[in-house]
Amino acid sequence: MTRVKVGTLYIDHELRGAGPPLLMVPGFRRSRAVWMEPLLTLLAERFSLVLIDNRGTGNSDKPEDGYSIEGFADDAAGLLDALGIARAHVFGVSMGGMIAQRIATRHPHKVSRLVIGCSHCGRSGAVPPEPHVLDLLRLMPNDSMDEMEVAYRQEEVSFTPTFRRQNRALLDTLFQALNANPTPAFAVAGHLAALEAFDACGDLGAIRAPTLFITGQDDRLIVPENSRSMARTIPGARLVELPQAGHLFWVEKPRETAEALIEFLIVQGGSK
Repeated sequence: MTRVKVGTLYIDHELRGAGPPLLMVPGFRRSRAVWMEPLLTLLAERFSLVLIDNRGTGNSDKPEDGYSIEGFADDAAGLLDALGIARAHVFGVSMGGMIAQRIATRHPHKVSRLVIGCSHCGRSGAVPPEPHVLDLLRLMPNDSMDEMEVAYRQEEVSFTPTFRRQNRALLDTLFQALNANPTPAFAVAGHLAALEAFDACGDLGAIRAPTLFITGQDDRLIVPENSRSMARTIPGARLVELPQAGHLFWVEKPRETAEALIEFLIVQGGSK
């Protein structure tokens, strides 16, 4: 059974690999299917992966309300507790990077090292994307547009044009996996409200875990300056910018992403 009771909800997860634990937190409206196999195969050789479905996604409970970045962070920390994991490395992307920030400030004893991918610190300090990009982010399924159509329309802000041209079959596989168990519209709205309410910019200096930021240099959704500015705020933070990579950089550059994580978490961190 992969569903674990955390507070009042059941949170679904997957465990795989061997090594130091690495909690991987996906972003807005997406389940753990967003990681894709190339990255997971590489990481599972070095880490015990804890792949979480945030509330509202995948096979986790999908409540009508109660969505906040802080709530997602508490779910993740509660999952680690339920699994008997005292401390873990934490890697979150996009909204998952916001959740990772809150895990680090609300549950600092749970975090060994922190990796924040393609994210920002909230409304008071975020560098916004173009209005057209925000419009695509907010697309919701309706009577004339299902989940798959939304995914295809949003891909222009998730991937670089070259990757989209050269990897059509891979993107089709990704969208089918994500929409095999789609996030319902009310949960998407809850995730969006959590995003818009989030503001942790004043708390970045309180993060004590060694921190790495990763971003795609061609990210149009959460532009790279967000990672750069956060890296300047956290003492000793490191920054990796992946060339020719968009918002879902780990799909476009799985090997480079895995290498950056292994270097920071194992080589520099001394994990075995």
